Amino acid sequence: MDWSDKIIDLVAVAIIFAFAIKEFFSYLKGRKPQDTNKEVVSELKLMNSNHLHAIQECIEKGNCQLVETIHNDNTKMIEILGEINGKLSK
Repeated sequence: MDWSDKIIDLVAVAIIFAFAIKEFFSYLKGRKPQDTNKEVVSELKLMNSNHLHAIQECIEKGNCQLVETIHNDNTKMIEILGEINGKLSK
């Protein structure tokens, strides 16, 4: 075997190695977005759940305040009606 055969063999191995590395990085590049998309979807689900929970708490708090306000207003109306009825009875 002379030097030219060895050089041709080395070039062939280098070309195969270069294509192997290219395919490997292509594989990694194609695989990464899928994993990232799964992580993003998971994070969005968690954020959505947290926001829905916060909205639910706000609505429940608002409902409690509304019920309390209606109750207080009804109590005031009963007092006023009692005063009117007392004045009319005299």
